Amino acid sequence: MKAHHKEVSPTHNRSWKKVVALLALGLQKIISKVMETEVEPKASQEIKEHKEDNLPPIDFGRPVEETPILPLADSVPRRKKVKGGFERVPAQLNSRFLLSQNNLMASSKDIKLMSVDLDRIDKLSNAAFAYMAILVVAICYWSYFHNPDPRFLWLGGTLSVLATLIFIRTFHIKRTSAEVLRVDFFRHSGLVTFPIGNNVSTFSLALDEVDLYIGKVSAGRGVLFNMAYLVPKRYPKHLRHQPMYPVDWEPRDLEDSMELWSEIHRFMDNTQPIPASFYKGWQEVIESSDFTEQDKIIILGEDLVKLAPFYDLENDRPLDKVIW
Repeated sequence: MKAHHKEVSPTHNRSWKKVVALLALGLQKIISKVMETEVEPKASQEIKEHKEDNLPPIDFGRPVEETPILPLADSVPRRKKVKGGFERVPAQLNSRFLLSQNNLMASSKDIKLMSVDLDRIDKLSNAAFAYMAILVVAICYWSYFHNPDPRFLWLGGTLSVLATLIFIRTFHIKRTSAEVLRVDFFRHSGLVTFPIGNNVSTFSLALDEVDLYIGKVSAGRGVLFNMAYLVPKRYPKHLRHQPMYPVDWEPRDLEDSMELWSEIHRFMDNTQPIPASFYKGWQEVIESSDFTEQDKIIILGEDLVKLAPFYDLENDRPLDKVIW
């Protein structure tokens, strides 16, 4: 008689099946969490849109305060030239014009240029791969405990090294950069203040020590758009990386950037009144329903709010006022 043997999978095959099953379960949970964090806030944001009571308070990320100019002895000149198709924007102070669009966040004391570092956000998102690798490592070590197959150790060790490198990289990015960048132009002192790292400190330079550049930047899939950057001519000695600072407007061309850069220079000249092109932006803040009264004071300052109105938005003309 032939002996009938019941077919049984080897032990290591059963372990690998458990690994795959646990890995699939872990990935499913991670994806569900990501979907919750992305979809729910977006839906709630649409519901809360244009409701003044639900708007979050204005947060500039760090205090808006003047700091002393960076001493020459504690600074080093910019090491690298700005290349890659970037063009320096000159300031034409002899021409006079009224900007049709002035979206600068300004008061009568300072200009705040803010932007979001999308490249930083993309780099930090790589941490998700590190967390997934840790999950697989835990499964590998658990499997090795039940079945001492050296493949589990090899895979777990490799993924541990990969996760460690990603975490080191993301920690460095978090420490040396900020998601929200803000450069301040102070009219009274004539200084421009730049953030260091993740807004841990600042350094200030005179306006003539700051250049503005524009250049084409890729948005992916062959789409190009103009981007403007503020570039200090010197940096603190202890800064290993000398960053360029993106600004919060997308210039149409060199002429568009030249007009706005020239108006910033006129704003910083405290021997003359503030250019009338700033009045429109102030009035738009005053009449906006997207800001609370407290937000308007935070943006413009209490003294400037009391001086409103500044601009006739209906007829698109500045009022006969002189603001210093």
